[in-house]
Amino acid sequence: MKKFLVVCAATMLLCLHGAAQEFVPAPEADDAGRSVGLTIIPRFDFNHNGGFTLGDSSLYSLFEGDITDWLSFSICNHWASFGISDGKFDTDAITTLYENFGRSDDVNWIDWAYATVSFGNFGLSLGKQPMAFGGYEFDAYDVESYSFLNSTLWNDLQVYQWGAKLDWTNDSENTTLSLQMTSSPFGVHPVWSKLFNYAVEWRGEYGNFSNIWSFNAVQSAPGEYLPLLSLGQRLALDDNFTVCLDAYNAIGDETEMFVKGYTVIPSIIYSPNENLQFTARIGGELATETKNKDVVLGLDGYWKPTESLRLHFATGYRHDENMFAATLGLIYYLNIF
Repeated sequence: MKKFLVVCAATMLLCLHGAAQEFVPAPEADDAGRSVGLTIIPRFDFNHNGGFTLGDSSLYSLFEGDITDWLSFSICNHWASFGISDGKFDTDAITTLYENFGRSDDVNWIDWAYATVSFGNFGLSLGKQPMAFGGYEFDAYDVESYSFLNSTLWNDLQVYQWGAKLDWTNDSENTTLSLQMTSSPFGVHPVWSKLFNYAVEWRGEYGNFSNIWSFNAVQSAPGEYLPLLSLGQRLALDDNFTVCLDAYNAIGDETEMFVKGYTVIPSIIYSPNENLQFTARIGGELATETKNKDVVLGLDGYWKPTESLRLHFATGYRHDENMFAATLGLIYYLNIF
């Protein structure tokens, strides 16, 4: 399996020259401006929500780094999701990842694969990439998220799309403004469906305050666009406590992807040190037309006894589904090189 992952990642690098943030620090290289790392990331969850399941158990890999001082890449692969159905191991989630290859309206085994060319204060990213949307809930890596605590929009909207993004960062490196054009999640296949998404984004870090604000015009049909507004903000109260608020002008929908409404997710994060963190959240959702309401209460946390091992728990209640769930699990970051 290890050899297979390395070959796949290397082949994709030659074809795509992908790019992004590092999941874990890549080892330093002897040549200035060159650093490449491959990390295999298995996750195992033991979940109870009326019955026992494997929760968000999955297998990911992250292959990324700097080829030169002006060209970087990032490729994240979602190789498998594991589940139990009727007491038996369920392979449908794994099969779906590969059957959906080339689709833009559902998940597949390539989360993202893009390259970034940097020139002065600008950066141009080309390839499959996350839509500029979602505040801090969407900014977290999928492998570290808890799907039953996240919003319906996080669960139903396919944000990984093919396209281009132009970033500008000021000299102080505390403000980044972006323009992005990608395929639309309403299209079955990118480009060929001739449906697109256009976005603007502002990321800032100003002392104790930080924000991720964005606006997307999502093409749902020829000549028809749906607005998606996302406002994410965090305020550090001191060295240990941070309050966060994500707000969207829509809610997720299993059949229509998203519908008009309001999603508000306030949370508070307690981090006594860099290896230990607890998050309490309350998510509220309201559909404008149907007036359906949902409230999600959740508490999660993790402890990293080593740099490579993360132990986590999560528990919460979803009012709309009248469901209580609790998860214990672990994530291991295996640095290949």
